[in-house]
Formats: sequence, structure tokens, C-alpha cells
Amino acid sequence: MRRIRSWTALMSCALLAPATTACGSDAWPGGEEVRIGVKGDQPGTGFQNGSYAVRSGFDIKIARLAADALHKPPEFRNVPSEDRQTDLDGKHHIDLVVATYSINNPRLTGSNGLPAHDFAGPYAVTYQGFLVRKKGPRVRGMSDLKGKRVCTWTGTTSSPTIDQRTTGLVPVQDSDASKCVADLLSGAVDAVSSDQLILYGFTQLHKELEVVPHLTIGDAQYYGVGLPKKHRGACADIKKALKEYVNSEDWSRDFKNELPSIPAADPNWESRFKPRDAQLDTYSCRDRIGS
Repeated sequence: MRRIRSWTALMSCALLAPATTACGSDAWPGGEEVRIGVKGDQPGTGFQNGSYAVRSGFDIKIARLAADALHKPPEFRNVPSEDRQTDLDGKHHIDLVVATYSINNPRLTGSNGLPAHDFAGPYAVTYQGFLVRKKGPRVRGMSDLKGKRVCTWTGTTSSPTIDQRTTGLVPVQDSDASKCVADLLSGAVDAVSSDQLILYGFTQLHKELEVVPHLTIGDAQYYGVGLPKKHRGACADIKKALKEYVNSEDWSRDFKNELPSIPAADPNWESRFKPRDAQLDTYSCRDRIGS
């Protein structure tokens, strides 16, 4: 029913084209489509398989929902992790970012010369973990990783967590997720560290890999829909759509369909990965978490 309602609203907007203001809140975005930065190399979350038009993943479901909330069709563009924040500065032709993008105060307020922006969410919650080869050295705790080469990629919260909160690891940084996973498959590194939700997706593509069970580090990561500042009406519309989605059966159905490896590995997956209603109020459309 949610999709039927959204496309009905979209057609209503089309009929109002001669009006001076666009459908949706604060007449934003101004184009005919919503330009959304997504991942193309992360199976289960944001994956582009061969053709530009063929995309799958839980983030893609969320991106379509966000576009529906703004009453415009989505146009997907791949965005590297390190460019997610800079591409929302209004100069890079990206309206939204839905790319396993964690909500945090540095991104809300801007830091190190990077632009500040808003988030609607979270639409998923996860912790940082470790991906290893099934036939590699046994890893069940942090002590098993001492002296091991552990890959992360630029522009993520995972790299500083490895550097600051663990000892005895040998950090290796690459440019994106697929290169880290390729290094793991070849034996160039011993493990990949990122959010467990992302890592489980790679086990669906590479059956010889596994996520180390019950081994996490750092704080919870709350994935949100990123958008430029000064569009709180649009942010509120996306937040409302996310609340309806999270409180319906659609969230669990889509999550299981796109990331079946998680329910298969964790019987308590909903309590661990599904956000609570109150968290959307805490993290959405704010200048700072806790303000």
C-alpha cells in the first residue's frame, strides 16, 4: 500500500506542473528527479550488477522510499565513502546520500573544512566487526588478530576505530570496500573491518568468507539519509516515511530479502539491526545529536 500511495502522490504532482512551486516540502529538490548517491560495490546494501540500471540492496530500498517521500523518481549515482560528505555541499549535483552513511556530530556540524548537513534516520543500526576467510587462521577474539593485517577504506568511521581502540593490529587502508575484500580473498590481508551489516553482505557474494560472530568494536552506527542543510521540510517528510516503514512489516521483509545472511546467522537480528521509533526522533533533522 505504501508504494501505491507514493506513486499516486507523484502523479498528482505531475498534474500540478504549471504551478509556481513544486510538490513536496520547501520546493526542494528543484529538478525533475532526486539525485541520490549510493554504493555500487556493496552486495546486500548497495550493489550495481553489470548494467547501470540494475541495482539491489537495502540502501536502494531506502533511497526509493526517500524519493517517494519527495514525490519524485530517483536517479542513482555511485558515491565513494570519502565523497559522501563533500558531495552534499550543493556543488556536486547530489541531493541525497543513502550509502551506509552513519549519523554523527562531525557530519551534522561540519569539521575539518567539510560541509555540515542533515540526516533523516536511522533506518538501520549496526556495530563494527570483522570479515575473515573461513579457511584462514581461526579468529574468535581480538587476541587472534594481533599482528594481523586488517583492511579498512577511506572516508569511513571504521579506520579511526581500528587506529584508536585496538592494539596489536596492522592497519591497512584501501580506497573502497571491494578492494579490501579482494585483498582478503587473495590473502594480502588477514581481515576486513567495517560495519557488520556491510560485511554480512559480502558473505552473500563470497561464500568462502564469514563474519566473526559476536566480535564487535566501537560505538553503534546509525545509518541515515543525508541531505544538505536548510531543507528541514524535506527532511521531515523523509523522517515520516521512514517511521511508517520501520513500524510496518515492510522493513523486516526487505531486510531479510536483501541481507538474508544476517537472519541466518543471528536469531536476534531484528533487535540488533532494527532502529527504534524514538531513535528517529533523536537523530533526525537536528543540528547536533542531543540538542
